[in-house]
Amino acid sequence: MDTTRRALLKGIAAVPLAVTAGGLLVPSVARAAEPGYGLRMYDRDGVPTGTTWAAATQGLITRQRLGVADLVDDVLDRAERRASAPGDWRDGPGSAPRPDRFDFAFGWDARSKYREDARGKRWYPQGITTSYDAYGGSVPGSGGKKVALVSWYDKQTAGNQGAKVSVIDVTRTGLSSRPRYDHVLLAEPTKESGEPFDFKVTTLHAGGIAWVGKWLYVADRNRGLYVFDTTRMLKVSRGSTEKTRERAKNWCGYHAGDKKYYAHGYRYVMPLHHVYRPASWSANLAYSQVSLDRTQGATQSLVVSEYFEESPNGVAVRWNLNSAGYIASERAASTWPLSIPRVQGTVCVGDQTYYSANAPVKSHEPKSPKQGSLWLQWPRGEKMTAPHGKLTLGPEDLSYQPRARGGSLWGLAEHEDTRRVYRIRL
Repeated sequence: MDTTRRALLKGIAAVPLAVTAGGLLVPSVARAAEPGYGLRMYDRDGVPTGTTWAAATQGLITRQRLGVADLVDDVLDRAERRASAPGDWRDGPGSAPRPDRFDFAFGWDARSKYREDARGKRWYPQGITTSYDAYGGSVPGSGGKKVALVSWYDKQTAGNQGAKVSVIDVTRTGLSSRPRYDHVLLAEPTKESGEPFDFKVTTLHAGGIAWVGKWLYVADRNRGLYVFDTTRMLKVSRGSTEKTRERAKNWCGYHAGDKKYYAHGYRYVMPLHHVYRPASWSANLAYSQVSLDRTQGATQSLVVSEYFEESPNGVAVRWNLNSAGYIASERAASTWPLSIPRVQGTVCVGDQTYYSANAPVKSHEPKSPKQGSLWLQWPRGEKMTAPHGKLTLGPEDLSYQPRARGGSLWGLAEHEDTRRVYRIRL
């Protein structure tokens, strides 16, 4: 990583915070007492004297000598996976519909070694965000690299591996482009008395993500927002022999027998830095999705929306951010009704709001994925009566990219055989 880039990323991180009992981080703006939706920030779990997640990450670097991986110079430049062409939008037999106003798309690596990405039943992609969210374009100091991040959750109950993020090179998005990518495991740094600094999996649904400077916000439906540090990813071992490679796939954290750190076979882990949990006075909210809004002037904000199968239709809630990417006040800045069910993704573009939503599956119909819809709400809070366009089968999260003549939306589909990442024109 060059000096200019290190300086840029270092400057993004600075913000004054005070720690109180229970590991609460108090932002510079005091808590409002009025009812509504609220989030409180914490930097650790357990007793107030426990090690913060940031300190545990530092311990892994300085005491355990784990290397720090750069998102572009390490993760992308060493990426072994290569996306496939969108083809007929299905990896199995037959074809699947592509979204309206299609602009660019790719499928996951379907080669036998990586087949789990395209057709597996364990990991399901959910959230999407790009370096347009994080930096307004390319990653600083990367030579113009543009990057997309996609979150996945482990649907398997036994041996659950938590959540991971795909780091994808989307610098070139021509119709023949097949981006390189790799996966990074999301991890919670830990420190137990008398034990070495360690980490463990984070069991998150990862229903939506938003990349804000150095931070990656991850939505977890019932527990709030988890925030990971994209600039302090850790390099771990994948094993050097057949025996240790098999061990690496089934182990997360420090292995005393090997004196090595593993991450379920992945080369990198992204450490948890802080979390936002619902405040004690907050109304209930399902944190189903999160996106970044850079279109409201000088103040950037996070938008969280709820997924409900039927009634109630849910709400969307906005929290403003400060210049360092932290939530500026624990009380939400605004809220509005969605008026449609099954919302999977929400993005605000000026005074317009776009939603991706699944189609209903009736009890007498086969439980195969249906083609979803894109909805437009304008102005915010108005009742929506007709879709704005069609999306893929099983659509998920959305992310906005400003472009000439209206901009674009990034989206993705989750179901095996039809998993695609795509961009559509607005």
